[in-house]
Amino acid sequence: MKIRAIANVPTTANVYSVYVRQKRDTSAQIFSLDYGDRMRVFDAQGTLRSTRKWSSKVRCIAVADIIGDGKDALVGGVGKKVLVVDHRGSTIWNIRLESDVIACDARDVDGDDAAEVVVALENNRVILYNNDKDAIFTRNIDEPIADVWLEDITKDTELEVVIADKKGKITILTSAGYHLKELQFGNKITVFAVISFDERILFVTGDLSSTLRIWDIDGNEIERLDVGNVPRSMATGVPDDISDIAYLVVSTKDRKLSFWEVEETGKVSRSEKVILQQIGSTKETLYRRAIKCGNCGAPASPEAPKCASCGATLQMIEEYATEEYIQESIDSITGKHPQIELKELDRILRKTLPRPAAYNLRRSLQAMIQSDNIEGHLDGSTFVRTKKKLKYKKIDERDAKRVQSILLDLLKGADTVDVEKMEKETGVDRTLLRRTLIILLGEGAIQGTLEGNLFALDERMSSRDFVEKLIEELRVQTG
Repeated sequence: MKIRAIANVPTTANVYSVYVRQKRDTSAQIFSLDYGDRMRVFDAQGTLRSTRKWSSKVRCIAVADIIGDGKDALVGGVGKKVLVVDHRGSTIWNIRLESDVIACDARDVDGDDAAEVVVALENNRVILYNNDKDAIFTRNIDEPIADVWLEDITKDTELEVVIADKKGKITILTSAGYHLKELQFGNKITVFAVISFDERILFVTGDLSSTLRIWDIDGNEIERLDVGNVPRSMATGVPDDISDIAYLVVSTKDRKLSFWEVEETGKVSRSEKVILQQIGSTKETLYRRAIKCGNCGAPASPEAPKCASCGATLQMIEEYATEEYIQESIDSITGKHPQIELKELDRILRKTLPRPAAYNLRRSLQAMIQSDNIEGHLDGSTFVRTKKKLKYKKIDERDAKRVQSILLDLLKGADTVDVEKMEKETGVDRTLLRRTLIILLGEGAIQGTLEGNLFALDERMSSRDFVEKLIEELRVQTG
């Protein structure tokens, strides 16, 4: 590993938060917030490019395309609020929470070209928000948090959440909030960063000394870096996917910003590869394990291999089942909305999934197009479907009344119904029934879950309302 100093820039006030924004053209911008109520923007060589007035009440900063319109927005924590300000200066997020925001990050987690936002709170809680302000997950951490990052640890294009606590422990979670791995780097962390090379993940930690420590994922300290004074904050960035050079920017208590280039010259060790494989394997297992016990029916946590209620081993779904369901949902949704922004497709898709799932929407669409499972193309951040709508037998008034009567009978005294049985009793094609259920779930018109061929109606929804919504959408699909 080679580390080279690029610049050492004095500042008029102490910088308490820095952020490296990697743009699609591979250029980098470094944003800094200081106690002089200024936000400054530097290039990767440490040259000041712009300055604007910015309140020092903003405790953290991240920069990303939250809206999915190709323009950056500023993300910050102000007291107990998460704020997002667009490129025009207008506030587009203002979420009030129960505790102060102490750290944040923003990146596109699921491949819809709109960034998710993760925040860490003073009460040790971490929340990951989708770009539409819905909380994907919330999780409590045992110790006070030093920082939180979004990073592709498993190298599968689906980002993980990396949390550093002040006692030196690093916790890696999936984007659905499931626990993957804990690492211990020393016994104290005040500043933290992740360096992601093509094959290797490294972690940078700092405490109340002037020395930063760089660790591999096996827990080995592989390098030390003296930054001259106690670090207040730091950030990293890699200029492009194939580069072996990363940026490291550090603010110190002597009112300086130091800019460094880190070159990865070594190879991933065998033990590092084993740990990365173990993390990836754990992730696959968690997403395959049941969220409802197949023995007693109790809700279950995929993080526990056995049901907490009856002790039965949790069943595993087929590896391809989740991906197949995602593709089926995409097919159904885009059948009704043949031209749809990826962020809107993602929003609808999340509502259809019966279990938390990690996916990359752009990658899934590209795979479906290449395998001829769907006809269409990506136009920037919009998917345009070109396949003609499937033709089904039209449901007239008489058919609707007959289907309504049969479905109500099937649901009498029960909150679940088998799609195959629905097809047999009503004569409506099961593909059309599944397609209609997925669309209604995605639009929030009905409440329930579809797992395999079994649809479970949520107790909040009456059977009659469900059947009316189903018939109404079946008419749309066959009209």
